[in-house]
Amino acid sequence: MQIPVAIVFGMMIDFSVYLLRNLQYSSYFVQWIFCLIGIIVVAVGVSMEVTANVVTLAGEGLVLAICKVLPVKFSNMKMCFDCVLVVIAALISILMKGELLGIREGTIAAAVFVGLLSKPICLPMTKWMNQWISVKEK
Repeated sequence: MQIPVAIVFGMMIDFSVYLLRNLQYSSYFVQWIFCLIGIIVVAVGVSMEVTANVVTLAGEGLVLAICKVLPVKFSNMKMCFDCVLVVIAALISILMKGELLGIREGTIAAAVFVGLLSKPICLPMTKWMNQWISVKEK
């Protein structure tokens, strides 16, 4: 089931890029505002995906599997996992190109804050889902 979900997810990303293609930014501060909006949107999406407990993408699926085996909270493991992926990407970039390409402060901020934000977002979402399921069962 992950393959169709990944294809739809990729199509949604492509569509979002298409919608935002003409978006202009004038300063470094505005770039950070866009980055923070993106981090929040991704954190909400990850939280919805995990809370729904249906089909997850490979990254979150691996984090959930690790959380089932080890006594680690999802948000902490997500942050660690994303940071490890950024380090691996940086190493590959340096080894293959001789310089750090494609990773800047926004990438690091996303690796840290998506996981941190998923915890406060998941809590009310889980409560809402549990209430919705209990009402539906009655």
